[in-house]
Amino acid sequence: MRTTALVLGIGLLAATPAAALNFFELEVYPATTEGQGVHEIENLTSFVANGRKPTDGELEGEEARRHRLLRTSLEYNYGLTDKIDIAAYLDLQRPNGEDVEYAGSRVRVRGALWDKGRFPVDLGWYLEAEMPHDAPSDLELEFRPLISRDFGRFSLDLNPAFELPTVTEERRTLEFNYAARVYYRASRDLQPGVEFFGGAGQIRRFDPGREQEHYVFPVVYGRPFRGWKFGFGPGFGLTRGSDPVLLKLHVEYEFTVGGPHTSARPVAY
Repeated sequence: MRTTALVLGIGLLAATPAAALNFFELEVYPATTEGQGVHEIENLTSFVANGRKPTDGELEGEEARRHRLLRTSLEYNYGLTDKIDIAAYLDLQRPNGEDVEYAGSRVRVRGALWDKGRFPVDLGWYLEAEMPHDAPSDLELEFRPLISRDFGRFSLDLNPAFELPTVTEERRTLEFNYAARVYYRASRDLQPGVEFFGGAGQIRRFDPGREQEHYVFPVVYGRPFRGWKFGFGPGFGLTRGSDPVLLKLHVEYEFTVGGPHTSARPVAY
C-alpha cells in the first residue's frame, strides 16, 4: 500500500492532456473474488450507433472520435488464491463498419482484503497495466480501490479509478475515472441494477463539465445456465462530451478443471 501511495503521489506532480474514458473497461468490480482455481472467459462488447457531436477542438482540426464504433474486449481470468485473481485482455474495435482493428492489450491483478461479510464494508484492490495501440502513451497504469456493501437485498459497488500515463513524450499526471453500481438481488439467477461510469480528467485540473463524459446504464444481470452469466443494458450520456446512447453486452463463462463453476456470489459479477 505504501508503494501504491508513492506512485500516486508522484503522478500529481506532472501534467498531460486528459484521456477519454476507457470504453473497453465498462465493468464494475466487487471487492471479493471468485476463488482459487476458478477460470473465467469473458467478452465485453459495446456499440455506439450515433456518436456525440464534435468538440470545439475537433471542429478546429483535431482528430475526431469515430462516429459509429463497435468495441469488444476478450478476457481470461484465473483465481490464484481465494483472494487474488489475475487476468489478461485483448481489445479490438471496428470503426464505422470498417475492418476490425487491434486497440490494445491489458493485464491486471485484483484482490480482496478479507472474506466477504467479515466487516460492514468489504474492501479490495485492483492494479492494471494497459498497452494501448496508436495512443499518446505506450503504457498506462491504473489503480482502483474496490468498495462493496450490502443493504438487505440491495448491493452497492464503488470503483474510483486513478490512471497514470507513462512511457510517453508528454508530461504525466493522474487522471480520475469512476465506475459504480447498485443492484437488487431479486433471485439467485436474475438481478436488475443501475451502473454509472465517468471520467473527469486530470486530478490537478478537471476538464470543463461539458467536456467530461458521464453515463448511466440500466442493466439486467442473469445466469441462464450453470457457469454462464450475462449483463445487458443501454447507456445514456449525461453531458455534451458523452455519446448519446451506447449498448453494452457482457458474457462470462466460469469453470474449474473438470466442469462448470457454480459461483457462491450474486450473479452480478
